[in-house]
Amino acid sequence: MRITNGIINNNTKSNILVNKEYSDRYNTMVATGQKITRPSDDPIVAIRALRLNNNINEINQYHGKNIPDAQAWLDITQTALEQTAGILDDVKKYLTQGASDDNDTEDRKNILENLKALKDQIYSSGNADYAGRTVFTGYRTGESLTFMANEKKLYTMVQNFTNDDFETINYISGSYDKDVKDISLYNSGTDNQTTVKNNEVARLRLAYDNLTDAQLKINEDGTTEALDQTFEVKDKDGNTIFTAATFSVAKLGTDQSANDDLYTNIGADEVRLITTTGELILGENAAAAMRKEGSNASIEYSKQDWVKNDPRPEHYFAAQTYDNDASRMVRYNYTEEAPFTPAFKDQKIQYEIAYNQKIEINVNADEVYKTSIARDVDELLDVTQKTQDAFDKLNKIKDLEKGGSITDPTELANLAELKDAVQKEYDLYKEKMQDMFSHAITIFDGYANDVNNKIAAMGSLDARLELTRARVSDQLENFKELADENINVELTESAIDLKNAELALEAAQQAAAKVAKASLLNYL
Repeated sequence: MRITNGIINNNTKSNILVNKEYSDRYNTMVATGQKITRPSDDPIVAIRALRLNNNINEINQYHGKNIPDAQAWLDITQTALEQTAGILDDVKKYLTQGASDDNDTEDRKNILENLKALKDQIYSSGNADYAGRTVFTGYRTGESLTFMANEKKLYTMVQNFTNDDFETINYISGSYDKDVKDISLYNSGTDNQTTVKNNEVARLRLAYDNLTDAQLKINEDGTTEALDQTFEVKDKDGNTIFTAATFSVAKLGTDQSANDDLYTNIGADEVRLITTTGELILGENAAAAMRKEGSNASIEYSKQDWVKNDPRPEHYFAAQTYDNDASRMVRYNYTEEAPFTPAFKDQKIQYEIAYNQKIEINVNADEVYKTSIARDVDELLDVTQKTQDAFDKLNKIKDLEKGGSITDPTELANLAELKDAVQKEYDLYKEKMQDMFSHAITIFDGYANDVNNKIAAMGSLDARLELTRARVSDQLENFKELADENINVELTESAIDLKNAELALEAAQQAAAKVAKASLLNYL
């Protein structure tokens, strides 16, 4: 093959260009610190870099956002639960005090005031929030757990009961409700101690008291109409075993004997809703049905007047109300047919804290801030107040005896009878109060156990989250190292390669200069 000067010149130029390319490539590597500037430089490095960057971004999301958010939510929840546990411990101290036989008037007043304050504090803890989102309200994080002020708003709700909710209570009837200082009001035939008695009453207690006097449901247009109320008891298989022949609605008034009748005078197949106290009083047959293992029932009822710290029903029950601002019906967890299962049971908030690894970070209100807590405290307050009222009446009668203002023999005899009646009333209420306080200690131990179990669960989640944080942190460092090794150059080696490329380029240029000078004359 004949090699011409043109071929030699072209090859020389090509060699110089190749060396320039190497010199430029290594110069760029040294300047940028990376192996490639475009995917075509090295497709394998480019693809691996994209994958590693995606992994780093994903892990950064876990490490920098999801895990810290989950940790903050857990911390807020755990703090609120610990506060609640402390409040429940304080409640139990006053319950122990209330169960004592040595309480005087000042002791009872002290118990009353402290229990009222502690009841409000319990639900206030349930309003804990993280960055404006309440932590105990499921998916409705924009709503408080309780009403933050007194509010007039009609709610209709459905409450389900099982045989575990059925209870028999002691109701004291025949209390003297007249002015003890006016002995002329005393009737020896109806006001003596034989009329004061302890009655066993079968009941189901609703979540709220002071219900609407007329039980109403709300329509789509905001109008109301009477609830079509029925009461059925079903067995565990869903078969109806009792239907109330009469469902009546009543409220307490100022006539004590009429109030007593609402509790003690009820037909065997009758169920009575007392709106004032929020109780379903069951007749004999209704009670027998509810006593059976596996029995269940539901009742739809309404309440309009809410006070500050009342738990909002939408966090506990299938409920509906009318939004006056938006002029529309608002339904919470309503289903088309019974059993009206509240959807909040499934309102678990999850954070993805690592690849294919999620953690549930919320506690729902019904798990720890039960509506029954307030109802239990209210009943303790009520029996304590009635015990104190009976004690005050008894002291007034004793003062009348000592005062000597009553001299008529008949009135003196009536006063003695009244004293015996009020003494019996006081003894019964005092015994009832001590029994209720003693029983409440067990009940509130249960509430405290619920809270402590959740605190322990939060602690376990916290430990799991910390382990995941450490693992994700290690993963992040590993992927950063891999990404660095994949695309970043080792500067020392690159500098040596650059110098070698520059030397090769200079040598190629020097050789080219000599080749360019050579001609046939050099060989003649």
